[in-house]
Amino acid sequence: MTAPSERLIRRIRRDFGRGADDEVIRRLTALSPDDSSERLQAALVLGAGGRWNRFEQQLRRLELDWRDVLVVGGLADEDWPAKLDAELPAAAPGESPGSARRAGDRQPGPARSARRDASSPRRTIARRQGRPGQR
Repeated sequence: MTAPSERLIRRIRRDFGRGADDEVIRRLTALSPDDSSERLQAALVLGAGGRWNRFEQQLRRLELDWRDVLVVGGLADEDWPAKLDAELPAAAPGESPGSARRAGDRQPGPARSARRDASSPRRTIARRQGRPGQR
């Protein structure tokens, strides 16, 4: 078990909504040692694009073939170290490298944008449709 790096945790907190971010971190920490490299963990997160259902899909993909996870996460090619550094900067803008918060720390910051995950329930309104001329 290897916890995600500080820079990956920052990305998870940025991409996923409150509550889901902690669960993503917990799931990544619970991966087997063979699957716990930063590259593979980042590919799981990047391939999910901030959506819980896609993260679960990535975890299922990992059970079948870890290389597919790297492809979907964009970290399969030879230039993966540069891509990883671009996606996960060492420190957030305006933050010194040593001041990154720990996984359990919550600090006030900009409000997260409200994003509806495709796996969350959708409220629908059904309208009656009558035949023309009928009341």
